[in-house]
Amino acid sequence: MNQSVVALWTQFKNQYGITHDEYQAWAFGNSSKMADELLAHVLRKEKTGTSSLHLLYEQGFEEEKLPEVGDYSVLLDGNDQAQAIICTRVVDILPYSQISEVHGYLEGEGDRTLQYWRNVHQPFFEQELQVYGLPFSEDMLIVYELFELVFQKSAQKKR
Repeated sequence: MNQSVVALWTQFKNQYGITHDEYQAWAFGNSSKMADELLAHVLRKEKTGTSSLHLLYEQGFEEEKLPEVGDYSVLLDGNDQAQAIICTRVVDILPYSQISEVHGYLEGEGDRTLQYWRNVHQPFFEQELQVYGLPFSEDMLIVYELFELVFQKSAQKKR
């Protein structure tokens, strides 16, 4: 396990009396640059939602388990260093075609519109699926997580 992850989790756990070590550590996106950009949106409290393909969990392609309300995640930057901890507050599973303006806004990227969300997510999902030789469809289920930033490395935020 990455030492920066263990250190940040331990600091959070001790500060808030958490007695378990149930969390996942991951970075947004598929590149160091994307990880840093999306993490910055989280730290500025612009990004409180994220989405992924349900099929990847269902088929076991995702290394993580399907998110659940109350899950903690340690967010990594583009250098795989722990920077923040989020807690999942809502999980929606719905077809890509039913992602709403609200979902797009909560992702916190670009102009925060549904159109922007579609313009960046469809190619991202297509690229993820291509690795497994699977086609994209607007009927595909999306796992949408609404989360709360509960702790960050530089300025520890009150939970």
